Amino acid sequence: MAKETFNFKEALLELKEINEEFDQEDIDLDRALEKFKRGLVLAQQCKERLKEVENEVVKIKEKFGQVKAISGTKPQIGEGIEENETGLGEE
Repeated sequence: MAKETFNFKEALLELKEINEEFDQEDIDLDRALEKFKRGLVLAQQCKERLKEVENEVVKIKEKFGQVKAISGTKPQIGEGIEENETGLGEE
């Protein structure tokens, strides 16, 4: 069985639609429960994907020497880069 690919943009759109349904006054309780469950699944998938992307960005920055990890701290994007006189970043 082929693994279904996760589409972050589509997941966010579906979460928005679910949220809009909850804004309605006449929402069916059983339908609301199913939508709530689906929303939790989507939110978890989005969170996991964001973490994967964050880890990839850190790896790329480390590869190019732009992240100086300090033991016990989380590297921040842009850490170790300073602007030069041209306004371009350099270490």
